[in-house]
Amino acid sequence: MYKIFKMTPLMVALSSISVWAQNDRDTTTTHQATDVAHINAHSEYTPDAMYHNKQTEYLTQSKLHNQKMMFLSSEEGAETTCPTEAFSQLSGSVFLNAIKDYGRECINNLFNDKPETLTLGAYTNANFNTVINELKTQLHSYDGQTNAAYLSNLFYWLKAYAYYDHRRFINPVTQQAMTQAINTLYANSHFFDKTPNHAKLVRSATGIIKNAQIGQFLVPMTLGLLARYDESYEKINDWGRSATPLFWQVLNDCSKNQTCRAQQHNNALIEAITGFIDNNLDWLSKSANDYHLFNLGYQLVNFYRGKDDTHFGVIENKLSREISKVLTSYGPLKTDKERTLYLAVLESINYNRQCDTYAVCNKRTEIIEQVLNNRLVCPAGNLFIRAQDMDDAQLAWTCNSLKTHDDHFHQLLRTDRTPVTPDDNDSLKMVIFNDKKEWVTYGGVLFNVSTSNGGTYREGDPEKAGDQATFYAYEHVSERPTFDIWNLRHEFVHYLEGRYISKGDFHDSDGAGRTVWFGEGIAEYSSLKTCNDNAIDEARKGTYSLSTIFANEYGVGQTRIYDWGYLATRYMYEQQNEAFFDMLTLFKAGEYQRYRTELVDQWVSQKSFDTSFANWLQHVDSSGCNTDTTRPPSPIEPINIDDMQGNDNVGMNACIDQPATVATRSEAGQALCVSPDPTRKIKEYPLYVPDGLKNVSLQITLRHGSGNADLYYEYGRPDNGWQYTHESKGSGNTETISVDNIKKGWHYIAVNSEHGFQDTTLLARYIQQPILGDNELQDNIAVPVSVGNHDQQLQP
Repeated sequence: MYKIFKMTPLMVALSSISVWAQNDRDTTTTHQATDVAHINAHSEYTPDAMYHNKQTEYLTQSKLHNQKMMFLSSEEGAETTCPTEAFSQLSGSVFLNAIKDYGRECINNLFNDKPETLTLGAYTNANFNTVINELKTQLHSYDGQTNAAYLSNLFYWLKAYAYYDHRRFINPVTQQAMTQAINTLYANSHFFDKTPNHAKLVRSATGIIKNAQIGQFLVPMTLGLLARYDESYEKINDWGRSATPLFWQVLNDCSKNQTCRAQQHNNALIEAITGFIDNNLDWLSKSANDYHLFNLGYQLVNFYRGKDDTHFGVIENKLSREISKVLTSYGPLKTDKERTLYLAVLESINYNRQCDTYAVCNKRTEIIEQVLNNRLVCPAGNLFIRAQDMDDAQLAWTCNSLKTHDDHFHQLLRTDRTPVTPDDNDSLKMVIFNDKKEWVTYGGVLFNVSTSNGGTYREGDPEKAGDQATFYAYEHVSERPTFDIWNLRHEFVHYLEGRYISKGDFHDSDGAGRTVWFGEGIAEYSSLKTCNDNAIDEARKGTYSLSTIFANEYGVGQTRIYDWGYLATRYMYEQQNEAFFDMLTLFKAGEYQRYRTELVDQWVSQKSFDTSFANWLQHVDSSGCNTDTTRPPSPIEPINIDDMQGNDNVGMNACIDQPATVATRSEAGQALCVSPDPTRKIKEYPLYVPDGLKNVSLQITLRHGSGNADLYYEYGRPDNGWQYTHESKGSGNTETISVDNIKKGWHYIAVNSEHGFQDTTLLARYIQQPILGDNELQDNIAVPVSVGNHDQQLQP
């Protein structure tokens, strides 16, 4: 067990991720590079809820405090300045108008723990009651469209209210009021409407649940969603994120509440969860949607939190059968069916201490052996790699790259390779996953760490013999076809800095305060050296004084922590070298309080280096940016087409099975009911094919209906005067066109009404053809390439 772990920057490759940690605030802060402060790993670990990443629309919270913000007025569409005290001393209808006019952008300013918020009059009891009553009144007559944005803002204000000052205002009275407001929306006949504006309203409403701690009161709402929710909701951006608090937070809160367990933990709820999974497994198992499988699978096992309750005997047999069915029907490997569900159940079994019940206590070790079986001990003997999918060349390059940075670090900081005393972190284990998806899939269940990040460095307790420093990472997919590992060198410097510079563990240095600038700055400066174009761009802006950066804390934002931390560290090293090494002397002795009182606090209060720093910012440059030509190749893996298209079969009659479907574009795997366009003979249904498909054919069919429709196809441009490259003009409506090895871009599909037809079904679908010499789509089990002599040290 590790005492402390450091978090890598929470950077993510948005294009390849479909699961994210849920935040108390309605900002997608996990999309930004923001380190998390130390976490006590002795405390029980609870995994983050997962939700779909379909859009990134909010600024990081650090940009929302104490500043003027620009936004579009919800009524006028005009650009306006958000007043610093937008809700100051307002009440009644004037207060409601402020919420309507200023919108969620100004409400974002209320997400803080600053006492002055109360003096602004935003959080009075009267205002709370005004918002609750307005919601109840408006929602009774809500038509699914009118005032959706205004209602969404009202719910969002409640979320900020519930968040404030560690939930200061949360009590049984306010909880009941917010629960009633959400239930009023749920009771509205338009609750299940599938429009973007309405989905945003539902998202704002369910987003209150975690902050207000009211999940235990909303199980009936979750049951209703389980009965109605299907794949079509996933096409509406905010519906997936609306469902997440119900599928995760509500069930989680209920499992922790004895009264809720007694009322709701019954066979009907088990059947609702497992029935939803069984009935929707085809689309739930897609990588874009399997966050629902994780959330529901995990919460199913959470029923064991009530194992000592008197009612548990009534549900135990059914619960056991359903959990056993998952463990026997599915598996943990990429080649196994529904591995996300299996791993969620396994993780929750371990968390709920039921591994003996299901005979899976050794399963984690077994999975580690199967998934992470590419191993290497670097020549230096103190670096051990356990990887999911790295070949000999990639493993060797990783060792060589770290050796180079190791040498540079010791030269840069004059360490004489002498560790601080005591420090037993004489080796570093690196666990490397194939990509972000694999890290998210396996990290929590196998290593009991949060995966809502770009990788994790766990320092452990350097004074405790046997504690193993470990870096969890994944391959830098966007660099392919060239190999690299995300944050490899940055995190390696964290290890070196903890062993040779900063005495004690992360809590010791971070707890003293005003060390973030150096901790992240040296990781950036030592790993990037003088090559950092982004930081130099920031330098020219001159946004911050050095005294401001010295006061950095985690949470102030990616740019301040990393780019400006780099600049501050580089400046101190290059321009204030004596003061810099005086500081390191104190760090090595663990005298962080002396560092505060004798050095950095004076640097801040006296603004000692601010003028010199400001001048230096205008001249510092980025240099030495040489391409590493030694990096080995890393093949771009083909996209699994099953993750990209719907499940409609070739024989489906869309005009009967889904007659309400109206579309102007074709989507792969989605059948469309097509009728003639009275304004023209031919009607086109463009289809966009994304990058990443490898040896995939496009099959286009017409079936069913009456009359005689013809089918046409062309790549890259519309009809072009009827010069299509493919056509199918048989009698009736049975037409098929196949296009091999399709390319990225627009593909134009046309249906001709010259001979007259009615209600035919158009379906375009991808078909994966064999890939010679490439088995990624069939087999992801790696082959051991190099096993070091320290195999036992690589065990978890």
